[in-house]
Order: sequence, then C-alpha cells, then structure tokens
Amino acid sequence: MPDAAYYHDQGFNCCEAVLSGMCDYLGIQADIVPRIATGFGGGLGHTGNICGAVTGAVMALGLKYGRNRSEEKEIRNSLCHLVEQFLDRVKQKIGGIQCFELIGVRLNTEEGMAVYREQHLRRRCHDIIEQVEAIAREFINNPNLPFMAGPTFHRKIQPDCPIISGVRCPGRLED
Repeated sequence: MPDAAYYHDQGFNCCEAVLSGMCDYLGIQADIVPRIATGFGGGLGHTGNICGAVTGAVMALGLKYGRNRSEEKEIRNSLCHLVEQFLDRVKQKIGGIQCFELIGVRLNTEEGMAVYREQHLRRRCHDIIEQVEAIAREFINNPNLPFMAGPTFHRKIQPDCPIISGVRCPGRLED
C-alpha cells in the first residue's frame, strides 16, 4: 500500500502526499483526494504557515474521527482535543508546525524557491512527511491514547484556542 513518502516521490506536495497516503491506509477512496489538499502545500499556498504535511494529517484524522451532522458536538469536541494533542506530539517530534520554521524559507518568492531547490529542501520535507504520517498512524492505531479514554470529552473547556492566541475555537467551547 502506498504511503505518504511514495506520493511525495511521485511529485505531490506535502499535504497531498500525507492525505493520499493516509486515505490509502484508512481504506478511503475519494475523487477529491488529492485535489482538496493541493492549495495547502508549502504552508498554505506556499506562504510558510502551518505545514502542509500536518494539515493533510489533520484532514485524515477528521476523516477517521470527524462528525457528519452539526448536532454531533461531542464528536467535534473530541476531535478538537485529539488535534490539539496531535499538534503537541508533532511539535515535540519535529520542532514546530510552521513550514517556514521547519524549512527556513517561504516558497511564495523566487528567492525562497531558489533556496529550496539549491539546498534540496524537498528532502527535508520528505523526512517531515514521513514523521508526521507516522504520528498520525499512531493516533489512528492506538485506542489507549488519552484522547480515546472515553466516549465523551471529559476535560475542562478553555475559552481560547491554544493554537491561535485570542481566537475562539468552536471545537473547544460549550454550546
């Protein structure tokens, strides 16, 4: 079964590669993959923001654990908690979640693309992709992780999203 590294070797960007590899792993076939992930590569449209590999993995976690109906608030809350833990694990493993922090260039400039090519940073991205996919698979495979401890979301709800300071996170608020 192809993994994210395989798709990256075929020329797909980080988000496309991780989402495609994770969909194969989950047994999900969808015509919108990898198209839905194309604009997320290079940290959202090559801007150096959140790493596309991380975004692709979060999309896959949503496919596995996400909700189908708006009234499924416990599922939404549990997934938000899972994503928070996933991001923490990724930060611990690779040192951050921002593309610019991880590879040192923004790909939306000619200079950034030149450095990316000259320094063979695609290899660095390849390593990141493999690590992020491994963490995502761990979150999918291990029912004993803390976020899977019960059918409902049992922790204190915080009013602010820990990822973006000062922004209300709908997945973390009581309705």
